[in-house]
Amino acid sequence: MRRKWYNTCNIVAILRGNFGMVNMIELTDSKDLLNDASALHEHASEDGYLFFRSLVDPESLASVRRQILALCEEHGWLKEGTDPMEGIARPGVLWLEGQPEYMALYNRLICLEDFHALAHHPSLLGVADALFGGNTLVHPRNIARIMFPNAQIHTTAAHQDYVHIQGTPDTWTAWIPLGDCPRELGVLAVLPGSHRNGIYPTRSAYGAGGLGIDTSGFPQQWHASALRSGDVLFFHSHTVHRALPNDSPDRLRLSVDFRYQCAAEPVCDQALQPHHMQITWDQVYSGWKSERYQYYCRDLPLTVVEWTPEYHLQAAATADQPLSAV
Repeated sequence: MRRKWYNTCNIVAILRGNFGMVNMIELTDSKDLLNDASALHEHASEDGYLFFRSLVDPESLASVRRQILALCEEHGWLKEGTDPMEGIARPGVLWLEGQPEYMALYNRLICLEDFHALAHHPSLLGVADALFGGNTLVHPRNIARIMFPNAQIHTTAAHQDYVHIQGTPDTWTAWIPLGDCPRELGVLAVLPGSHRNGIYPTRSAYGAGGLGIDTSGFPQQWHASALRSGDVLFFHSHTVHRALPNDSPDRLRLSVDFRYQCAAEPVCDQALQPHHMQITWDQVYSGWKSERYQYYCRDLPLTVVEWTPEYHLQAAATADQPLSAV
């Protein structure tokens, strides 16, 4: 597939297979609004996303990246003789989320104490507290993604997080690459304002989550930027977003998803369980040095609601062929 990049001011046009010509506009940096709660809320309400350059110290991210890549090296995912921190994939190795080989590593990854502690980073909580008036619930179901190169068809398709998160619609996701993330490594793209139109019909899709939406009739004004270590993208659970493919020749893309909501709003039962629910919290916490972030939701006066498979059943009933991101 041929790709052409056109740089004109802050707009990048990308020729992307099934998506046709898509305009990628640079994300708007909201860091200057951190001390102006009213302006921050106004921007969040208008666009459905908040982007911050240099919000988290790179050292905290590097520590988690180092630990995840150590697992990748141990499982034979990295090219021999290379610096593990470079994340160079071993030639011929490609695992996808859900496959036994991927899950064997992933179930060890979600036991990393520093991975979960990162979700409580003061800079991330500062944004969440501004959104929720200081009454923030950090979802314990933290998510990490390891995206291999040369797997473009499995790039996460356009979707809304609410169909997976449920609970209150006013949940916000913080998407953070663990290290520098140029566009070719597979940054996240968002459709500003798409959160104001409710939930769109779902279809089966390749990539993480397994659900997508058809955006062919949407205004193609996707926002995306190359990210440096420490940059963070927050977005509302109704905001339509998707990944760009990992078009690097040999590098893994590592990122994390952390989710935040007002503690007084309903939370879905599955959001309180470990991601994929293949292991228990007792197993996750078994090797931790601190109890600070263990079982912290148990004693909170939360309104817990049940997860419903409505959107997944809808996709299964309507899909004739999975949506693809390429």
